Amino acid sequence: MFRQLVAGPNVTNNINSLFTYHPLQISAIIETVWLNRSNATNSQTSSPFLPWSPQITHPILNADFFPGYHWPTGGFPPPSPLPPLSIPHVKPISQPGLGLDVAPPHKPLRSTNWDHLIYAYVIENTRIFEIFSKVLETYMFSEQLETPTPQSQLFWRNLEFLIFGDAMPSMLWTTSSRLRRDEIADRLTTYYWMFGIDLSHAVEIAGQHPYQKPAAANRDFIPTFEAFGREVWRGIVNAKNFSGANDTDATVISTLARRLYDMMATRRINGNLSREEFRAVAIMSYLELAVRYDSPAVVDLKASASSPEMRLQKIAERVGMTAHPKSKPFFDLAAPFSKLMQSIETGSYNEPWQAPVLYSLMSPAADIAEKVIDQYSLATGRDLKSQAVSTVPRATTSSLPIPKRQSPPPQLAARPANGHGTLKQ
Repeated sequence: MFRQLVAGPNVTNNINSLFTYHPLQISAIIETVWLNRSNATNSQTSSPFLPWSPQITHPILNADFFPGYHWPTGGFPPPSPLPPLSIPHVKPISQPGLGLDVAPPHKPLRSTNWDHLIYAYVIENTRIFEIFSKVLETYMFSEQLETPTPQSQLFWRNLEFLIFGDAMPSMLWTTSSRLRRDEIADRLTTYYWMFGIDLSHAVEIAGQHPYQKPAAANRDFIPTFEAFGREVWRGIVNAKNFSGANDTDATVISTLARRLYDMMATRRINGNLSREEFRAVAIMSYLELAVRYDSPAVVDLKASASSPEMRLQKIAERVGMTAHPKSKPFFDLAAPFSKLMQSIETGSYNEPWQAPVLYSLMSPAADIAEKVIDQYSLATGRDLKSQAVSTVPRATTSSLPIPKRQSPPPQLAARPANGHGTLKQ
């Protein structure tokens, strides 16, 4: 969600400003994104939960919390303005992903969207959530790390309040309660529900966060998706070859795509699990943005590097942890995998005549599919570019039965082997 929020010109300024917003402003952003979501009017797939009204969110989004506070005069003098924490500072209402007209009445110019739940699952496999949790805990209870700068302190304040703290009951993305006290366990349950799989490090965290595995889970998701990926790759290879046999099967691709579509649609009836997906994606995108560049938090931790996976690993080392060794393909896989799954869920490939867009030359959908196939293979070690091998019993000719020798009749049993009669005395 936050990835789409800051996407646009001057993305670094947008992210820096996001990290310094007041928690109430970030909450208003979350409510506004949900209100203006793409499928808000679809009664079959949209969630019935209503967000804060624009009358509440727009004044908060348009407020100047930074670089200073503006309090009504009278009684007590207003505090001195704070120095700007990021230059130039982007107001929440001006973030490009909100799609709002900055002039009153701040009507939406376009609908908002966020990543598929598969994005959150892939990013969390890097162990980014546990690593940032450990860093925040270290800051709170020790002086092992250097004192963070003011801008970094605001980032960690927002992280604690919005992600590791108790969410406001009035917020639509609040999915915790006295029955669902463990958000990590709830997220693991949601992953298993939708994809029938656990995190790569689920065994390590299950002791502290025991979670339920729903019986009605999409356990066939991975086998079906891998079969889909292999068939699409056959199409990509054949599209690049101008001679020889073409064994691309659009019918098989559309059949597998329809199977994936039905799996997701069954879990999403009446918008079920939409809020859980929204929160999981928002959390992981907020954390990913922090390591996408040398953000204030990264610089304060002396973790500057040239790539997200190297920054995450250096942050992990500061608190005695390690990131997943395949963090790079996980980071590279998350965004295209999200786009591919979203297009599958819209039914874009459910018919054989729709499937060729996944492997046609110069097709954006084919580029996304190829990236997913490449990075999925690197991240999981299961090569989608090779044909699945099935074990078929070898055809053999059954041997002829060995004839059984009949026992001699009782009267002949005492005869000698040479066939002559017994001599009489």
